[in-house]
Amino acid sequence: MNIVFSFKELRKRKAYTRIVKWNKYADIEPDKIKKFIFRWIAFNGLYSILYSMEYGQVNTENARDNEKLEYFFNNFILTNKIPAAEIYSDAIKNIFKKEIKRDTRGIGDLLKNLECKEEIEEKARNLIKIVYKVRCRLFHGEKTPLLDVNEKVSNAADHVITSILNYTINK
Repeated sequence: MNIVFSFKELRKRKAYTRIVKWNKYADIEPDKIKKFIFRWIAFNGLYSILYSMEYGQVNTENARDNEKLEYFFNNFILTNKIPAAEIYSDAIKNIFKKEIKRDTRGIGDLLKNLECKEEIEEKARNLIKIVYKVRCRLFHGEKTPLLDVNEKVSNAADHVITSILNYTINK
């Protein structure tokens, strides 16, 4: 898929307007957890549209989030169509490392991978996977009862998604 074509085509889709609208809702929302939720809705729309441009709407509706995210990683992050340097930062990594327990199911290995000497594209991919796990924890029942931890982690996750959305919207 040609990057100029995809972003140009992306803007023609009805759902693109919803992505921009949810991103704006997140911009003005003061609550960190709500801000992350609004931003996630926009990001979900983005990776779903990109997937549907390749596989069609019916296949997109039947695809699991993991499939759509994997497509997004492989075709936009690992190919540097969305620069990983826009996504990855040591500051965000450090917030996740500090606030998320290393033994947390599904996240511990991703946190360890951030410490490896992988390429920045792989680190960005791992950050996005951590953000997805944060989203799952919030949407499907948080195991950590501490509101301040949820706020810090949601705020860090929001920064990761914001960088992707802003790059895509401003492209």
